[in-house]
Amino acid sequence: MLKSVEVDNKLSLVIDAINDIVRDKKVQVELALAAFLSGGHVLIEDTPGTGKTSLAQAFGHHLNLDWKRLQCTNDTMPSDIIGVNVFDPQSGSFTFRQGPLFTELMLVDELNRAPSKSQSALLEAMAEGQASIDGHRYALPEPFLLIATQNPTEQIGVSPLPESQLDRFAVSFTLGLPSAQTEAEIIAAAEGGFSSDIEDDPVLSKGAFLKLCESRKNIICDAKIVSYLQDVATAVRGALLPHLSVRALIQIKGLAQARALIDGRDYVAPEDIQQMIQGALRHRFGQNIGKNDAMDKLKDILTSIAVP
Repeated sequence: MLKSVEVDNKLSLVIDAINDIVRDKKVQVELALAAFLSGGHVLIEDTPGTGKTSLAQAFGHHLNLDWKRLQCTNDTMPSDIIGVNVFDPQSGSFTFRQGPLFTELMLVDELNRAPSKSQSALLEAMAEGQASIDGHRYALPEPFLLIATQNPTEQIGVSPLPESQLDRFAVSFTLGLPSAQTEAEIIAAAEGGFSSDIEDDPVLSKGAFLKLCESRKNIICDAKIVSYLQDVATAVRGALLPHLSVRALIQIKGLAQARALIDGRDYVAPEDIQQMIQGALRHRFGQNIGKNDAMDKLKDILTSIAVP
């Protein structure tokens, strides 16, 4: 395991570097980084033009990961995501031509515009780290991390994400608009169109991110913390989410370990659970209960459970 001071310094530099690009979004950057360190996927629910693509590009650059972007439409096919088998007349055989899915970090824009079959193709990738086509299975790169976006204000031509797919996302959040001062600075600096180039060197060297992910696994989460997480889950199941999955609790544990790692500690504290569980449950509330009301009730639950 890397020394805690070294790890803390590297992750702090990553957060600062990405926050310099997306501006005023440090909380969301930390939440996304915790998700990635725990091997989880991120769902961003926001309107166009709030910096979602910039966030994905910044993570890909500073984590030193290959990244690709897919814009979903109503006619997006699984082959547009996974790839296709192309016939080679010289050899008389088919050759698999990889789609954008075969990357380390993938941005899937407006996921809820994709038809159900295409969403299913992504579900297999998120769940199993592989893709299937014509009876053959292909392993995805390691890591395989997904940032998916959906526009919550659009109702026409969209397919709501099924509960099984929502459960595969570790966290969700909105980016929202920057402060008035930051917005003015962005507008003033935007001359000659938008530039997607990031001139700074990546914070992490190639392969360093996977080492940090291994370090996250070594963060101690003792029995008292697990029991505390179960107590919170029992209260949440009784008041908000009767079908809160065990997978969700495993993800929250991983997120809490990642937050401890970012904070430079080798153990999970109750506040790690408290901080991570809100982003981990937000998208799981679905449409049956208002997200703001649900988040308020979740905060009440957290204050009512005895902390070890």
